[in-house]
Amino acid sequence: MSQSSTNPECVSNDQSPHEVLSRASTLESELNTLDPNGDYDNVTSNWALRPAEYNDSFLRGSFARLLKESEMLPVEQRLVAYDACDEHEVKAGLGMFRKRLDARRNTKPKKANKQLLVCTPFDPDAFNFSKIRNPRERILQLRLHSGMYTILSNKFPLFPKHMLLVAQSLVSQQMTLGHLIGITELLQACSLSAYFNSWCASASVNHFHCHLIDELPPTASLPLVPGPLINGQRCLVPQGFPGFCYVFEASTQLFVVDAAVRAMQEDNQPHNMLFTPRRSLIYIFPKPLERPERSFELYPETVGGPELIGSFTVYNEIDYNALTQASAEELCRINTAPLPSRLLRRGGNHGVDDGAVQNVGGSSNSFVPSSRGRPLVPASRSVDFVPGAWKKMRAAEGIAMTATPA
Repeated sequence: MSQSSTNPECVSNDQSPHEVLSRASTLESELNTLDPNGDYDNVTSNWALRPAEYNDSFLRGSFARLLKESEMLPVEQRLVAYDACDEHEVKAGLGMFRKRLDARRNTKPKKANKQLLVCTPFDPDAFNFSKIRNPRERILQLRLHSGMYTILSNKFPLFPKHMLLVAQSLVSQQMTLGHLIGITELLQACSLSAYFNSWCASASVNHFHCHLIDELPPTASLPLVPGPLINGQRCLVPQGFPGFCYVFEASTQLFVVDAAVRAMQEDNQPHNMLFTPRRSLIYIFPKPLERPERSFELYPETVGGPELIGSFTVYNEIDYNALTQASAEELCRINTAPLPSRLLRRGGNHGVDDGAVQNVGGSSNSFVPSSRGRPLVPASRSVDFVPGAWKKMRAAEGIAMTATPA
């Protein structure tokens, strides 16, 4: 658009001021004016218009400010109890994963154990994020295309700059297409990642929220290779991940992700998810319908989103020293499961996918049902003839086809 079409001082002699495009109903971008110390009641409607580096700076600055404000307060009054990645954190590698020792988080209230249904209705009488006591927990209010959300501080962080994205609507901890769109929109304009715990899969508040973290977690650093067909579309799998994980491109496969989530909800299958800013990928970790008893023999906590994306946290040295790479891999293996079989079907009732027979993801699990330890689809083999042509040639010569060629 030319300058003359927006500036009344540049109107040509043959153009009336009434023909100039009005800006009365347009949204002012104000791309550089989001203030960490600003009005908490102000609603930001232009998040996606702002450069990612400005949004990153705002979120990191807001977390740092709340952390500093909390330092001199009693723990019960702090908005951020501590920095998860400060000098008191003890951590070590576990192959592709990591383990952490952080006794401070042991003061967090325990989640309710009576979680039976993934789609448990929202209970207005139970705690939800509309009941927070200190309005300064609200870092930012966002108007996204799919609705209104709030970014809140997280008192007990597990990751760098660990915050919460919360729906302002009073809805249950249940992923929907609208939430998928909102999370994707948020992450496309910043460098943070997000993870989601469904109800029955480590969520502790039945009010829709996901966790924002300022890192690309370990599982997301694994190379991606082709995986099985899900609802007719090829997904990816993280190579070497020792459990079931399905990865999708948010830009082209969001409706496939929605179909997978709805199928898990219909089957009451708990699940965890990871959203990354890199290529806008969505990782789905379906879980077994029943929690494996052996899991607590290997690890004292519930294996949920933080663990499946690569970070195991314990609260004492005994548990820390006992946690090994082998146990971390087994925990991922027994705490994940295939997606509902109807999503894996292709042209039949068996749900067999040729593209996943070789299990290129390196998982000890297989995406293909087996019988007596063998794949239902036989392995490929090389021959020195064209099968169809050989049969026709022999038939034309009147030779009985009772033997195979050498």
